[in-house]
Amino acid sequence: MQFIPLQTIVLIVAGLMVGNELAVSGFVHPQLSQLGDKCHAASTKALALTYGRIMPFWYALTLVLTIAIAFILQQNRTALLFAAIAAIVWSLLIIFTIVILVPINNQIGQMNLEKLPDDWKDLRTRWDRLHAIRVGFLVIALICLTVACQLSTSC
Repeated sequence: MQFIPLQTIVLIVAGLMVGNELAVSGFVHPQLSQLGDKCHAASTKALALTYGRIMPFWYALTLVLTIAIAFILQQNRTALLFAAIAAIVWSLLIIFTIVILVPINNQIGQMNLEKLPDDWKDLRTRWDRLHAIRVGFLVIALICLTVACQLSTSC
C-alpha cells in the first residue's frame, strides 16, 4: 500500500528542518562570528531564544512522522530498515540536543549583553562544533528517510 501524501509531508517537514539546521551551521553562524562582539552576542542570543521555542516541536514532529512512515512501510523490509534507521538517528539526536546542546543554548540565551561572560566565544565555538556534528547526522537521517520513501514507491 502506498501513502504518497504522508511521505511527501514527512520529506518536506524533515527536509526543511535539516536545511534550516544546515543553513545555521554553514551560513548564519559563520557570518555572525564576523560581527563585533556586542552585535554577535545579541544576534546569537536572539536566535538561541527563538530556536529554543520552535525547534523542539519541529524535531518532535519530524520524529513522529518518521515513525509513522516506518509503521506504514513494515511490509517492505528494506524500506522499513531505512525508515527505522532514520527514526533511531532522530531519536538519538533529540537526546543529544537535550543533554548537550540545550544547556549551552540556555546559557547563550541568558547572557547579559551589557557584561558578556569571559568565555562566551568559547561557548559559541563549542556549540557550533557540536551543532555541525548534529547536522551531519541529520543529513544521514534525511537520506535514510528519503531512501525508505523511494523504496516503498518502487516496490
